[in-house]
Amino acid sequence: MPSIKFGTEGWRGIIADDFTLANVRFVTHAIAHYIKKASPPGSGMMIGYDCRAQSEEFAEAAAEVLRAHGFKTLRAPKPVSSPAAVHGMLTHQMQGAIMFTASHNPAAFHGIKFKPYYGGAALTEITAGIEQELERLAPEYETLIERPGNADAGQEHDPVPAYLNYLREFVDMGAIAKANLNVATDAMYGSGAGYLPTLLREAGAQVTALREERNPWFGGAGPEPTAKNLTPLSEAVRNAGAMAGVAVDGDADRIGAVDEHGNFVDSHRIFAIVLRHLVEVRGWRGGVVKTFSVSRLIDRLAEHYGLTLHETPIGFKFICELMLNEDILMGGEESGGIGIKRYMLERDGVLMAMLILEAMAVSGKTLSQLVEDVYAITGRMAYRRIDAHFKRDQMPALRERLNGANPSTVGDWSVQSVSALDGRKFLMTDGSWLLMRASGTEPVVRVYAETERDADAEALAAAGERLLRELIGI
Repeated sequence: MPSIKFGTEGWRGIIADDFTLANVRFVTHAIAHYIKKASPPGSGMMIGYDCRAQSEEFAEAAAEVLRAHGFKTLRAPKPVSSPAAVHGMLTHQMQGAIMFTASHNPAAFHGIKFKPYYGGAALTEITAGIEQELERLAPEYETLIERPGNADAGQEHDPVPAYLNYLREFVDMGAIAKANLNVATDAMYGSGAGYLPTLLREAGAQVTALREERNPWFGGAGPEPTAKNLTPLSEAVRNAGAMAGVAVDGDADRIGAVDEHGNFVDSHRIFAIVLRHLVEVRGWRGGVVKTFSVSRLIDRLAEHYGLTLHETPIGFKFICELMLNEDILMGGEESGGIGIKRYMLERDGVLMAMLILEAMAVSGKTLSQLVEDVYAITGRMAYRRIDAHFKRDQMPALRERLNGANPSTVGDWSVQSVSALDGRKFLMTDGSWLLMRASGTEPVVRVYAETERDADAEALAAAGERLLRELIGI
């Protein structure tokens, strides 16, 4: 039996290697047993899937297993975003949702996200409970991987229309309509295709829509809204004379953007712009949550507005846990997952895109001007991320040595202190910081650096990557 572990939110694997129909059935059996024991409120399960290879087959296999356990199922008839699947679950008061997606990971990966009844990321105790069921069921593996007798995949249901209606109610569509926006959108070949163009064209915006078609290989690049991957969006903004470009990742729960000049606007600045808009324009209050790799821009904004700031390990489940238990306005992570408690306990890239455009419409300002408005409060900060790739067999030793790393200097920077909340974070004497954290799915260590100047951020991130290679002697 393969080793199946849930990461920060779900299980991911390589398609046709460990992520197979057999293992999907086995994991679904474990989820079914967990739900029966936990007995959460609601009835039945929602099943959604993204645009990756074999998504429909995986979703149907999961539905058959759940039906064999006696669950009512609603299965999407086409690829849908993770937020749309969660909204469908909430609307129908179901016990949970299974979403087949590897989110922003490369095309070779697929995954299962389990969304509990409350409509957010599965907390650690929930994923631990599912893993316990996997271990308990291991002796029955060869039986449970078979297709159930009298297999029945249940009822199909499209959650997208109701989800888009919910967005129309939450966003100030009237303000967007009055602004006569010219916008470029980028679905990155993912399951959020059509959502933003539909909403914006209804509001009378001129829209240039990119990468709306289904492509399980995502054009050869991972569906993550990074500066490099959004080069086509930057070009489209410049060619169309658009006011902004907005993009969502493979399952549309993460956001990226470019300004009117085609310059990349990262998740930290998006988080800051939306936070400022919610406080100053909508008059909303509440705590602010950021994960360990998020910019100090958020710290400074929270302090400016007198909002309580919470910092968590990386993973939206930690943000969700605080949202469940505290008065939280919004929370976000470096990878572009940002959520608002009043909306759902789920991050949503389409919502964030619409709120950026709402902020532009209400203020009459461009996206670059909104960034400058944030800087007027926080001061300028420069942020860089490097994905340092290694061989898979190098990762165990690298993780061990990184966990013990305690250098006095990194490059030209003197280390003041070290934090190990999640990965290894070096706080420098000049206020800069460097974080190195190994991925849980890929043979990659992500290196994050923040300083006051762009050149320094580049240099500190590069010094961090050199330190990693020195740790394993390459």
